[in-house]
Amino acid sequence: MDSNIRKLIDELLNRAEKEGFLESEVYYESDSSMTIAAREGQIIQFESSDSCGLSFRGLLNGQMGYAYTEDLQKDMIPFLLSQAKDNCGVLEVKEKITVYEGEKEYPEFNGYNDDLAKIDYDFLSKTALELEKGLLAYDKRIEAVDDCYTSYSEGELYIKNSKGMLCESRENCFDIYLGCRAKDGDDVQTAGKGWVFSDLSDFDAKKCTDYVGKKIISKLGAKPVPSEKTYVVLDRFAANSLLASFAGAFSADAIQKGLSRLVGKLGEKIADEKITLIDEGMIEGSQLSIPFDSEGVSSKRTVLIDKGVFKSELHNRKTALAAGVETTGNGFRGGAKSSIGVSSTNLHFENGEYTQQQLIEKAGNGIFITALHGLHAGINGISGEFSLMTEGFVIRDGKLAEPVNQITIADNFYDVLMKVEALGNDVEYLSPEATHTQSPSLLIPNVSIAGE
Repeated sequence: MDSNIRKLIDELLNRAEKEGFLESEVYYESDSSMTIAAREGQIIQFESSDSCGLSFRGLLNGQMGYAYTEDLQKDMIPFLLSQAKDNCGVLEVKEKITVYEGEKEYPEFNGYNDDLAKIDYDFLSKTALELEKGLLAYDKRIEAVDDCYTSYSEGELYIKNSKGMLCESRENCFDIYLGCRAKDGDDVQTAGKGWVFSDLSDFDAKKCTDYVGKKIISKLGAKPVPSEKTYVVLDRFAANSLLASFAGAFSADAIQKGLSRLVGKLGEKIADEKITLIDEGMIEGSQLSIPFDSEGVSSKRTVLIDKGVFKSELHNRKTALAAGVETTGNGFRGGAKSSIGVSSTNLHFENGEYTQQQLIEKAGNGIFITALHGLHAGINGISGEFSLMTEGFVIRDGKLAEPVNQITIADNFYDVLMKVEALGNDVEYLSPEATHTQSPSLLIPNVSIAGE
């Protein structure tokens, strides 16, 4: 981080004390990115962006005042202090929360790769053109690569307060996205996939194009199936999407506001005993690890569901204080400008004992689902009800058969937790495909399918 910014932050904290703030904190973050898009053998788009923001909060007259700026000049200091004071003056409800004194030590994590930092325009453009060409060559039925993006990004986070806490991290990544269209007669299908790489040695252009090529060709000929209640196998990507959509239900903030069906459920059985759900900030070997939250609290490993029993909510310091418990280290901002809420870090079901193929064999007959659509509109985050468009394959006699689409599955997330019959062993946090929510493939009986 620029030494001048560090000096400005130190001066801001010093001035805050002189202005009467009993305690104060500065949260600074910066992001930069470079993105290339290719189509029909040409670079059609280049975007480069740099942004930064600084948030100040300080305790004055029993109130915590907030202020934010993107203009990091020396004259920002009186502006921020004045804004925070005015903010304190209009607040009516006094909050008991204070800034955090920090911890003696934090988990070690290095999310910045020097080799990735060498990525430039030439590399991104050459790679984008190579990916498009490779995907088109996979099969003549692939008509066009509608989306072909390569991107490099990096970011910094720096938190410092008047109690001596100092947390900082830096990370970077290279990511790609491929989306294409294939046609066979009158049948037109689309498919896409993205990857995020923290190490260039993990990137193999052919593996990426082959993956998307195989995916889209397998969808050709897809059609609806008759409506029924049947076994469903959610592959890990579809299961990830479902879990991510309901992750907010485990937030203590949502529970304390009555916006979750888990109100009053601590200590009760809410899932089958095969289900254990964990939120884990630091995962060895994963570039998705998070060493501390936006309050400077060290990342934790929190078991939310232990063999079916609801054991813990996710807390920031404010919700933990209200509940009379310790924070779980899940106090996060959506950016320097936003307030501190509650979010999961790396949320995952524990692996089961079966391969995906064994789940398909156990189902016998049913539907193998590879994607869920309409997650923003088709779920009720409070009740758990969902009705989602989906695609995948028929399972017949324990084997995958013809592709299906234009079908809808409907159920309730909490009912699914109770009736999951078996879990796969394919949770993967050490892969460019990994996301901050992970689930193994799931075998679920008696799911409503609406089709023909």
